[in-house]
Amino acid sequence: MTARQRRILHHLVEEYIRTKAPVPSARLAEALGLSPALARYELIALEEMGYLTKPHASAGRVPTRQAYRQYSLSLLPPKPLPEATQARLEKALEGAREPEAFLVKMASGLSGYPALLHLRSRKAPKVLQVHLSPLPEGTLAVLVLEGGRVKEARLPLSLSPERLRQAEEALARPFTPSAEPPPGLEELFSLLERALLGGLSLTYREGLVQALKEPEAQDPGFLERLVRLYEEGAEDLLTPPGGVDVRVGEVEGLAQVQAGFQKGEWLGEIVLLGPMRMRYPEALSVVLGLTQVYTGSHAR
Repeated sequence: MTARQRRILHHLVEEYIRTKAPVPSARLAEALGLSPALARYELIALEEMGYLTKPHASAGRVPTRQAYRQYSLSLLPPKPLPEATQARLEKALEGAREPEAFLVKMASGLSGYPALLHLRSRKAPKVLQVHLSPLPEGTLAVLVLEGGRVKEARLPLSLSPERLRQAEEALARPFTPSAEPPPGLEELFSLLERALLGGLSLTYREGLVQALKEPEAQDPGFLERLVRLYEEGAEDLLTPPGGVDVRVGEVEGLAQVQAGFQKGEWLGEIVLLGPMRMRYPEALSVVLGLTQVYTGSHAR
């Protein structure tokens, strides 16, 4: 791809993100100071390379997944958030009762997209208390962890009211996986230990309603795929600490902008979900800026 073709492609992608309408060659020619014939020639070349497609013979052109990926990766590394914005976020984060919940809320609010925050501990967490509730099939364990975090675990074990009371009393103090369980609660303690052995992972979610603002939300298939990704998230952290990445079209019609970080014993990742027609410059700046503010690594 030549420099001129790249300039044409990026302008077309930005125009389509803004309007969600096929972009005519005449508009590109005027905006970029090209002759109509030259603009048409370069657009045909980009189409043959797989970057553009034409919905109708007489319509303008729209970007393909390949075009969005090329465009979004060209924005790395992202521009930082304005210093004043970072300072306000840092001050607000310091006063937040639950910093992680605040962080994912800000990610969605600043970007206008649904946001996920994945955290994974590199060591076994200290469990201060365990609260149990009966489920139709099994037991819900709510683990209160050091630092105020909470983890839920669904245990395939049903307990009688009396056993539930005994378990609650036994778990009202810090839980140690290697501790000797009270008689009759051996299976429960074994399941709790198993839930902690794989390491602790937490996911915070915010802003699913933001997806309804996108024109793509008129497609039930798009919404179904986005909601599934929002609810399930990723099994593993996909971005190393300090890294920023874009995943375009790996789930049909969707894009993910994400940044990884490390804070103390925790590895984490902020992810924004949206259509492939995503506002990539803003989204990339938000995920990078928030991870820097959260870890205290932004320039002061």
